[in-house]
Amino acid sequence: MTTAGRALRGRSVRDVLRTEMVTVVPEMTVYELAQTLLEASLRSAPVLSPMGRLVGVATLAEVTRLALREGLRPCAGPDNPHEPDGIGARPAGEPARCPPGVECLRVRDIMGPVGLTVSPDEPLSGLIHRFVQARVQRALVVENDMLLGLVTAVDVLNVIDGSL
Repeated sequence: MTTAGRALRGRSVRDVLRTEMVTVVPEMTVYELAQTLLEASLRSAPVLSPMGRLVGVATLAEVTRLALREGLRPCAGPDNPHEPDGIGARPAGEPARCPPGVECLRVRDIMGPVGLTVSPDEPLSGLIHRFVQARVQRALVVENDMLLGLVTAVDVLNVIDGSL
């Protein structure tokens, strides 16, 4: 058995999953989504229903595609509703609101499918194969439709590295 195999033996996704993560909700505006992702230096975030169920993934790539394709108007707030691109200053902590007569795009309008999900009890050795097959570097950890956390290829590599 290889060193990597020994390091992963008996280890499951539950042993390495990250529980602290940024999530968003379907009703959030695309502008708020972009701000949230950029402030956290993320490319995507899981989308949770009001009941906490995983319903999709929202990506900065989709926001960018939308902006380039359709000229995104991301509604900035009530303090500057007439700015041409909809982006303006608003008081800290105040949610973005759509100016009267403007339909703001929401996360629900642009979110994509969930992608790779794994059980917290899945062996880490099996997860490596799933990462390779799906050509992804992260998986959302789900149990009973509820998001428990996420695990990345780097998390698995850290387990292997720690055993060397």
